[in-house]
Amino acid sequence: MNLTALPTPSAALGLLERLPAPPPGLGPCPVDRPLVLYGAGKLGELAADMFAALGIDIAYAVDRAPPPSGLLGGRIPVLTPDQVPSRHKSSVLLAVCVVTAPYRPLHDVLAASGWRRIRPVYDVLEAYADRLPMGNGWFAGPLSAMDRACIVPVLAQWEDDTSRAAHLQILAWRCLRQEWTFDGAPVQLDDRYFIPPMLAALGPQEHCLDAGAWDGTASQQFLRRTGGACQTLTAIEPDPDNARRLRGWVAGLPAELAARVRVLEYALGAEDGACAFAQGHGMASRLMAGAAGTTCVRALDGLDLPCTFAKLHLEGGELAALAGGLDFLRRNRPKLAVTVYHSRDGLWRIPALLMEGLGNYRFYLRLHGWCGTGAVAYAIPRE
Repeated sequence: MNLTALPTPSAALGLLERLPAPPPGLGPCPVDRPLVLYGAGKLGELAADMFAALGIDIAYAVDRAPPPSGLLGGRIPVLTPDQVPSRHKSSVLLAVCVVTAPYRPLHDVLAASGWRRIRPVYDVLEAYADRLPMGNGWFAGPLSAMDRACIVPVLAQWEDDTSRAAHLQILAWRCLRQEWTFDGAPVQLDDRYFIPPMLAALGPQEHCLDAGAWDGTASQQFLRRTGGACQTLTAIEPDPDNARRLRGWVAGLPAELAARVRVLEYALGAEDGACAFAQGHGMASRLMAGAAGTTCVRALDGLDLPCTFAKLHLEGGELAALAGGLDFLRRNRPKLAVTVYHSRDGLWRIPALLMEGLGNYRFYLRLHGWCGTGAVAYAIPRE
């Protein structure tokens, strides 16, 4: 649904008031028939690994440009759309592994070509949330009276109408699985964590904290965006495999730069301790009740780290980490980029905590992916 004009504060409240309850039957989609993936890129690879962990077979994948090997993950055949037998289109579950383009137009094209059961892959994986470290496809369900009351001041405190548009887009997808678009508020895939207001605020003497560093992708972006002009860069990553890759990346840096980078192997949380941790899942590794592994957890408030810029991408652990780090944030007043799309906390609890806990900041919200993914809240000190 294209709403054209960016929503002013009053218009945003009007759209919130008109946001209906979810339609009946909206929810996760378990695999009840042969499974086919649409998209053989990074998300397709991640989904293939997740379904393998569940013991769910994938018949094949479909992609307009299959990899040179013709295989996804070295084992799953990848067909072009014209190679798919027509009879399959009415009998399989097609899980769409594409978040770099709007979902609804792609769904409609696939439906017009004969596919009958089509769902975003996160909606399928969400059916197994108790067994998987995944949290991108969550369903918000109906908004309670408290939800609505708490969303109102958050909508009002965003710095610009583009942020209000992004907030409404999150609500529409999470509550209704509808894609709302606004002219002037595009989904920007290529500037996650480094939107123009953030780049304008970054200087040559930054102390960067990359929490949930994965393989160092965001750290590399930070160094590239700042020309390597930082005092220190601290990468926090609890997954041993990810931390090993991080250290390998650091070892390949010029010696003078590598000396300013360190890797800390623990998770951030509300308090120090040890928590169940699902490891070995690459970018999806996370704190997760019932997981077989454990990891050390540290609260930011207890850490003596210099910090002028912090990125937190914690696969659903963002609210707890912020709650355990408000004194740290008030003491250091860093520029912040915090992911808000891994749990229902992103509807209002995470931005509300930042807005209530940090004084004299500007707050922005941007979408950097479709299908409910890639939403990041930004906080920039006014000074």
